[in-house]
Amino acid sequence: MFSERNIPKLIILTPIITVILVAFFTIYFFVQNQNNYFEEESIRVEKEYIQRQENILKKEVDNIVNYIEYHVNHNTKLTQDELQNEILRYTETIRYGKHGYIWIHDTNYYLKAHPFRPESLNTYDIDLKDAMGSLITKQFIDESIKKTDGVFIEYYWQKPQELHFSKKLGFFRLYKNYNWVVGAGLYIDDIQKSIYENKKLLEERIDKYIRLVVFISSLIILFIGIISFFMSKKITEVFAKYQDNVKKKELLLEDINKNLELKVQRAIEEVQKKDKAMLHQSRLARMGTMLSMIAHQWRQPLSEVAGILMELETATKFKKVDDNMILESVKESNKLIQFMSYTIDDFRNFFKPDKQKVYFYIEDSCYEAISLISASIKNYNITLHRKIRCNCEIYGYKREFAQVLLNLMSNAKDALIQRNIENPRIELEVDYENGYSIVIIRDNAGGVENEYMDLIFEPYFTTKESLKGTGLGLYMSKMIIEKNMGGELSVENTSDGAMFKVKIKA
Repeated sequence: MFSERNIPKLIILTPIITVILVAFFTIYFFVQNQNNYFEEESIRVEKEYIQRQENILKKEVDNIVNYIEYHVNHNTKLTQDELQNEILRYTETIRYGKHGYIWIHDTNYYLKAHPFRPESLNTYDIDLKDAMGSLITKQFIDESIKKTDGVFIEYYWQKPQELHFSKKLGFFRLYKNYNWVVGAGLYIDDIQKSIYENKKLLEERIDKYIRLVVFISSLIILFIGIISFFMSKKITEVFAKYQDNVKKKELLLEDINKNLELKVQRAIEEVQKKDKAMLHQSRLARMGTMLSMIAHQWRQPLSEVAGILMELETATKFKKVDDNMILESVKESNKLIQFMSYTIDDFRNFFKPDKQKVYFYIEDSCYEAISLISASIKNYNITLHRKIRCNCEIYGYKREFAQVLLNLMSNAKDALIQRNIENPRIELEVDYENGYSIVIIRDNAGGVENEYMDLIFEPYFTTKESLKGTGLGLYMSKMIIEKNMGGELSVENTSDGAMFKVKIKA
């Protein structure tokens, strides 16, 4: 659908479809809004109508009660029975509204006056029910006795001369002197005609607005269609020119790509050469470190061997040498030579690369690194503090991990010597935190310069003199910890000096 051929069609159809959708949703939300308005208006009209009906009913009943009280208070000619009978017959003649009339019960549930039930007058009317089966006479009288100011009650009753039942609202009030309950009612369903007329007017108004929106939308669609047609024509021309340019550039790219593979291959070969050179330099640096440490380890045994030889020479000059002395000197010399031989084996094994990962304890690697650097540290009067709070087991390359620790301590030693620090010290701390083993190596050499902090792990970067450093030690250490063992190697400055932190899963 979204091919190059279909772009002109899409340019024409997209705005037209957009206008159609906008028009559709506009009409839909408009109709929805009008329907909601109609519902709210219907409820309001119904409430107002019922309120007017209630006012009419209350007024009619209050008028009858006032009429009764007036005649009772001003009667001088009629007996009590005659006056009551005259009032009852008068109330049966009262009409209001379309179907309104007055009726009277007494509090003993007897019907006293009703214009449409003459056969039931003066009968016990408590069993009278409406269309819903409710005992309405009992309800009228009981509620009126409870609320002497009057009460409104809804029920279902037949309109005069009609067969079906309609919802009716009645108002009832007790006249205490005669124990009469005066009632009047109006039919609520008369409001349906008014609601129907309002709905019809609203529907006509909605239809008018819909026709108007459809007409305007049609004009807009026609106008946009014409504009889109001309725009698509212009865009097609521009697109054709663009395709020609693309084809030309594709041919040019094909020529470039022919030589790209050769260039990439050459670049790969150069990178591999650099990696080999870097690895070779790293090996040379480790060899230099190893030779330096062997020299420190051999210094004391060689001094002792020289002392033994000097003692033999002196004893020979003074003719005091004997077989026991010669044998004892040879024995001591052999011990020292054997110690020096073991030292070479230790260093050779230490710097052999690991071939596979194993589980090992950090404390073992720490002691291996310390045993190799201890002589060199003592030679420069550097104090080494060890705090192993938690000896965790980790998974990785044991010798390479020990080489990292050795490299970090060796860098700390070089910094202390280079800066000629008084009371030099190196601290090695091992701890556990949130599932990780933490190894911290810190010194009091003053720390790393701020401008070098982002470069310290870069290859070939070094702060040492050119003859004393290759700039690969920290780079290789970071590769071993992070790439080979999935850990983290970081550095920060403390108040006394630099602090290197190795974090690895325990």
